[in-house]
Amino acid sequence: MSKNQENRRHTLLRTLGAFVVVLLMAFSVRAQDETTEISEGQSATTEALDIGKLPWSDQQEQIGDLPARRLTHARELLSLLSIDESQLAAFEDGSPLGMQDEETVRRILYRIPRFPLNDLHRWAKSTDKLDAVIAAPSEHRADTFLLRGRTTSIERIELLPEALERLEFDHYYRVRVDLDDSPHDAVLCCRDIPTAWTSSKLLDQPIVAYGLFLKLGETHDAESELAFATPHIGWLPLQPDVSSGITTDLAHLASLGMDVSLFDDVRHSNRKPITQTDRECFYQLLATLGKADPNLIRSYSRASVDLAPLLQDPSTQHGRLMVVRGTARRAMNIRVDDEDVQERFGIDHYYQIDVFISLGDQVVRLGKQGEGAGDSPTFTNSYPVTVCVLKLPPGLPEGTDIREEVSIPAACFKLWAYRSRFVSAYDQKQLQVSPMFIGVEPQVIKFNSAQNPYIGFGVAGIFVACLAIAWIALWRSGKSDTEFKRNVLARRREVKPGDSLNDAGIEAQGEGGRMKDEG
Repeated sequence: MSKNQENRRHTLLRTLGAFVVVLLMAFSVRAQDETTEISEGQSATTEALDIGKLPWSDQQEQIGDLPARRLTHARELLSLLSIDESQLAAFEDGSPLGMQDEETVRRILYRIPRFPLNDLHRWAKSTDKLDAVIAAPSEHRADTFLLRGRTTSIERIELLPEALERLEFDHYYRVRVDLDDSPHDAVLCCRDIPTAWTSSKLLDQPIVAYGLFLKLGETHDAESELAFATPHIGWLPLQPDVSSGITTDLAHLASLGMDVSLFDDVRHSNRKPITQTDRECFYQLLATLGKADPNLIRSYSRASVDLAPLLQDPSTQHGRLMVVRGTARRAMNIRVDDEDVQERFGIDHYYQIDVFISLGDQVVRLGKQGEGAGDSPTFTNSYPVTVCVLKLPPGLPEGTDIREEVSIPAACFKLWAYRSRFVSAYDQKQLQVSPMFIGVEPQVIKFNSAQNPYIGFGVAGIFVACLAIAWIALWRSGKSDTEFKRNVLARRREVKPGDSLNDAGIEAQGEGGRMKDEG
């Protein structure tokens, strides 16, 4: 074989090999032209996300002096907390709350935050049982009721300085409520009210609360006023109100039963890890969206995530509804062992999905800005967010190494911080911050090429045809080489009559040039 022919064959083989590689890559990609490209640094970020129970699982408030057995009434718990029957009997029915009731009210309000919410949930009666309370109030002292209604007045009660030293709070509120489905009114005594109420004194606001019956107040025209103590008043606004921070999205969530006042505590924990104060809001939002119609939530949601306000002004974004679309890189089943969450919400697990959303032409730089910012963690292609949901759809497997395009209508929970290998490479003390969302069941996006089998068959057919063409070319090349040897080289090396082999002009040749390393 001549050197030119050998080079020609090697070139043909290299071209064929490159073409086969390109075809295989095109066939495996499945036309993922919309898939977000993820950099090495961002992949490290995914690997560094903590998987398992959220931090509050190890931060549960312990009630060390309470028994392990299940209590059947709030009076048992009050007795364990040093508020006995004699103190409850000191309430005088038939008159409004007054100075004579203050000492017992303050003591109950001091202890009531320690009441397990699942106990209140289990003990709670509906307001249609109030007639029995009005008929014999002393027999129903500390009975628990689930109260719903609208606020009619808010009064702040200041405590004496000596009480402050003992009780660790200096005031409480009396919130009067026109009860739903009842001719009676309620006065709710509580240590805190929604933040927006403290400045604007909003009235006629829908509320929900667990209340411990304290005493019967005055009765006029068959309408009675009943006094209750409550650990928390939930706010269910039905209309947006810019002045009080109620967005359209928060009103939508409230219409589904979400207590939007729970975001008051979460607003103070942005850019921080998940804390105990986030716990109630997290699970209530998870339960609310988990039971909601996904199509309804999608209709309420913005079409995409606007990352800038989520990172720059997160306190205005709580409850904001938007569709999180990106590449799911991990989906983990998180077990919920908390008895009160299981009892109240029916949640024994949820899924934490790590999603990378496309940045488009945006650049996100964490930490310092301006001069020297080049040394800060920088994201140029995509950015990690966390989405928690109750269910995974078919097509989205659990695992730590997945790559599925997903679309998830979700509400912004908070901007949380966690330790990331990618960010820690720049500064060991710096934490990664990412938006955390609570969502409905995700949708898995399948691209058209994956859905149409004929595209795959077409690519396979082209691949086979190219192999056939290459084989024919190689066969013809080999045939030409044989003819060349027979017709040219053989004649050139033929020994003339009378000559010796040494005169044939045959030179020593090596094994041929080595193939270059194509890798």
